[in-house]
Amino acid sequence: MTKQGTYTYIAASLAFLVPFPGRFVYGFVLVIELLFLMMIGTCVNSLAEKIRLGEIKTVLSLIAITSFTILYKHILILTQTEIAMTLGFLLFIPTASSFMIGYVFNNTDLPLSQRLKENMRHTVNFSLFALIFFLIRDIFGYGTFTFLGKNHVIYEKVIFDSENISVFSFLASIPGALILSAFILFLDTTVTKKFEIISKAKAVHSGQINNESTEKENGSTNETVTTGDGK
Repeated sequence: MTKQGTYTYIAASLAFLVPFPGRFVYGFVLVIELLFLMMIGTCVNSLAEKIRLGEIKTVLSLIAITSFTILYKHILILTQTEIAMTLGFLLFIPTASSFMIGYVFNNTDLPLSQRLKENMRHTVNFSLFALIFFLIRDIFGYGTFTFLGKNHVIYEKVIFDSENISVFSFLASIPGALILSAFILFLDTTVTKKFEIISKAKAVHSGQINNESTEKENGSTNETVTTGDGK
């Protein structure tokens, strides 16, 4: 993960991961919203640029993602009333977040397919980060697993007794959420750097092997030419 990516994750975590209730079902709803917002925002922004509406492409993109957020909330009201009532205005935070605006209005000179692929890759990576964050808070903070339920009510499965998770109940609080997000981000950054070092080492090693092979081939060619001249 690059330094800019790390800063983006920190800003996004403070903006809408920490304020959201620490249940997996709310994280799942947030992730679905993020994926659609990024896809719609990127497409509208690129299409506005293509049809030469560059002066108002920012306004059009913001209108598009805000309109989808309103539609998304109404869908939740009709299908998952408890979730919609609990989240309320929190559903609009991702719309104006630095994560969304930073990627939607970035690399505008690239083709739509390339921009969409790049932006969705970043969103999927952050979505996995968010789902792990909410899953840990739900299981260890509350001792439950929650998901979309029937009859407008959240499905809740009790995994641990409240007496057995008293040590980890701190994760259900906002300070606990801050510490958890920082810990997961630290692990993600560390693992990513390790893989980058390994991939670079493999690239350097393969490059050295190719150079040695080329030198051997050149040496063999020179020997052949010398032998031919001697004859």
